[in-house]
Amino acid sequence: MNPEQTNRHYYPALDGLRGLAILLVVIYHNFGFIRYFFFGWLGVDLFFVLSGFLITDILLKTLGKPGYLKNFYTRRVLRIFPLYYLALILFLLILPAVNRSFDVKYYTDNQVWLWTYLQNWLFIFKNPDQYNTLNHFWSLAVEEQFYLVWPLVILLLRKPSRLLIALSVLLAGVIGLRIWLWNNQVPDLAYFNLYTFTRIDGICIGSMIALFQRINPRFLKNYMPLIVVLFAALNFIFYFINRDNAFSFPYLAIAGYTTFAMVFGLLVNEAVSGENRLLNQVFSFSPLRFFGRISYGFYIFHWPVHILLAPAATTFFSTTLRGHSLSFVIALTTTLAAIGISWLSFRYFESYFLRLKDRFI
Repeated sequence: MNPEQTNRHYYPALDGLRGLAILLVVIYHNFGFIRYFFFGWLGVDLFFVLSGFLITDILLKTLGKPGYLKNFYTRRVLRIFPLYYLALILFLLILPAVNRSFDVKYYTDNQVWLWTYLQNWLFIFKNPDQYNTLNHFWSLAVEEQFYLVWPLVILLLRKPSRLLIALSVLLAGVIGLRIWLWNNQVPDLAYFNLYTFTRIDGICIGSMIALFQRINPRFLKNYMPLIVVLFAALNFIFYFINRDNAFSFPYLAIAGYTTFAMVFGLLVNEAVSGENRLLNQVFSFSPLRFFGRISYGFYIFHWPVHILLAPAATTFFSTTLRGHSLSFVIALTTTLAAIGISWLSFRYFESYFLRLKDRFI
């Protein structure tokens, strides 16, 4: 969701992976009425793996250099904060004032959580019920919490081997916590889906890939494909075949997020190694890379734009279309509008801060 565009830390194929991630998310949200797109939520976990890898890779490359913390935090602030806070001003302050039908009362009443990147905790403690305009912001909160803490942990532990042990313990704790939640029959799925300490698997796996590349790259090359084939098979059996009951089935709730993240971890490792020519050609495909470059804005805007424009699109197209045809045209219209807004945001707003960001390497 937050591209690194500098030459020293830039992997072109990851733009394509990022593009795949955002397309999965948008298809899941905007085209969710099509039953074959039920797996699109996995795009968020792919984003998590990408973020974990990229941030850990950058931090390890810059560890020990002057301005390690200052440069990292400054670059993150310049990449993330401008568009995020502009979106909050737009969605919480401006649009509700000029468009009464844009009902975000839940978010305005609890907006301090969004301004402080704690909204994923809010959604656990206070259910948003029918309000869902900004629910997708939960993953931005999880990533920002990671960006805040992880550089300090790396500075403290320093050695990749120590960091790998720490992440292994954390990952075991995440799975253990989900087992505890399941055994205690916690009914609120938000604890499984939105809670930082039950959904940080992908970030951990991505970070571990960056560490393994420094500790034992041969392990990734020799054993990761076998591990991934195993987990991909488990995911296919227990999630894709069992999709109607997937979220009530212990496999996904307990281990599914982790195993999906491992599959994505292999994709990331293959993409950055450059050894898999076919995979690199796929993820270097220009349309995928385009969506990867605008993915941050596309993620922020796609769902609010859909909610804002869907009523007008329904009124306009319902005279000639019905059923799934109407739903598809509405979703396509709002998605194209979000793409246009996201491109304008990237071209004329985000790019300015990206150029500033590159001064802090």
